[in-house]
Amino acid sequence: MKSTLQLFAILLAISFLSSCDDGKSISEIKLIPVKSGKDFQYIDQEGKIVINPQFSEATVFRNGLALIKNSGENPMWGFISEDGKVSIMANFKQATIFSEDLAWVVSENGAPTAIDIKGQVKITMQNAEFVRIFKDGLAAFSQIDSSGQKWGFIDKEGKVKINLQFLAVGNFSNGKCAVQNPEGKWGYIDKEGKILINYQFEGAKEFVNGKAVVVSGGKAGLIDEGGKYLINPQFSDMIIDNDMFLINQDGKWGWCDQDGKITINPQFNEAFPFVGNDLAAVQSGEKFGYIDKDGKIVINPQFDYAFPFNGKLALVSSANKYGFIDTDGKFAINPQFDDASSDMKAYMRNGSSVYENVNTEFFNIGAIVSRINVNKPEGLSIGDPLSKALTKFNKTENDINLYAGEFKMKDNEKITNDASLFLFVKCIPYSEVAAGWNIKRVYDANAKLTGFTYCINLFGKGIGKEKEIIEAIGKSLSGFKKDEVNSSEFSYIYTNEKLNVQIAKGTYYSIVVIINDELSKLNTELDNALNEYGD
Repeated sequence: MKSTLQLFAILLAISFLSSCDDGKSISEIKLIPVKSGKDFQYIDQEGKIVINPQFSEATVFRNGLALIKNSGENPMWGFISEDGKVSIMANFKQATIFSEDLAWVVSENGAPTAIDIKGQVKITMQNAEFVRIFKDGLAAFSQIDSSGQKWGFIDKEGKVKINLQFLAVGNFSNGKCAVQNPEGKWGYIDKEGKILINYQFEGAKEFVNGKAVVVSGGKAGLIDEGGKYLINPQFSDMIIDNDMFLINQDGKWGWCDQDGKITINPQFNEAFPFVGNDLAAVQSGEKFGYIDKDGKIVINPQFDYAFPFNGKLALVSSANKYGFIDTDGKFAINPQFDDASSDMKAYMRNGSSVYENVNTEFFNIGAIVSRINVNKPEGLSIGDPLSKALTKFNKTENDINLYAGEFKMKDNEKITNDASLFLFVKCIPYSEVAAGWNIKRVYDANAKLTGFTYCINLFGKGIGKEKEIIEAIGKSLSGFKKDEVNSSEFSYIYTNEKLNVQIAKGTYYSIVVIINDELSKLNTELDNALNEYGD
């Protein structure tokens, strides 16, 4: 997927919140996605191949559909039914699993779109940067403005239910959601956006059965629906595990009860919740095994890695191969697979998925075009005094170099997540006065502005879009005529009775828009300006 690093950053940011199914029973997986060679296939609980190897990625089935990524030179995402037939064609650059009968998909250069199990479009989030799957009837989404990224929520009709206002959010569960305010503190809201538990925590997980894990003073504790502590903050980490709690203390994992009393001493390097099973996977020494709820080892540590039981089977790895054991620790399906689906691993751990988010592929050229005003750049005009520009941009005489002819007024202003803007004004900022036998330059506040330069830097999804943007800016210039003689593929010149504008691909900056009032001056300055800005 594109923007993998961005998406990974988002996943890290919400990782503390993502144990949305802590303590909940997880449905038994009937069709198991495993990898043999380079492709994923599906097997049944006896190890028999049900859907042949053919996918580069595959998930467990939800809402009767599995998210898959096809193989080939240009792999795309789609959905299959349990008989292995294509239900929704693999035409998407990104996609989420289905949740509450909807999945998010992103097409080439497209915005996040919610589809139903028939593949019909239900919602399009044209201006969203990220969206997450629906939980409790609401989906989190984010947008980016000049102040950064903000999160809100939409309902299944695509209507904004809770306005963009939060620095970060979790998912709704039990009618509540953890949200982070601009000061970095976490609290909880209801489905109308009303604050239920005030901002006070350093971290906050989702509510499960009326309880939620929070962090205060660097330690994890447990609160009820009123925000009252049931277990005071005292653990390095804490995970709700039905009526028990998996805890981390001094780097070791164990369990406590609802009063915070330790029932299984923290002694394991790694551990997974019981998630409704009688056995839990733990790491003792270098190997993984399984314990019962009294902390007694039932299946000796012998595996390189082990996951919670799902029904009668548990996924384990041994000698770089994956297989499945039964509750006696015997192999029900021998370790013969090169890998198991990362989605299935997440599902077995806590009922979650690694495919719960998508980010937009849409590059908003319109936002860049509308940001540039060649007639009144930032409300200024050619001929305005330099002092007016300095006042507007909170600059002073000290920001002016008397031996320069162009001055930066805006520096790296974010237009979109993939484009930023710089603005320069042109003028001769001094008057010459006699100083004995010499001529001295003196700052002149009334020096007239002679031109403007917008510079745009592109990154992320904007890379390679220079020509499209140059053409779009040109088409937006109402009342201007293109100078076909002096224009070239990546350098367009437009004129009207008052102004001359050149839009060019740059070198230091991605795109340069130069505004002057005389064509001869424009061409003269372009020879110099493109040495700094352009090709």
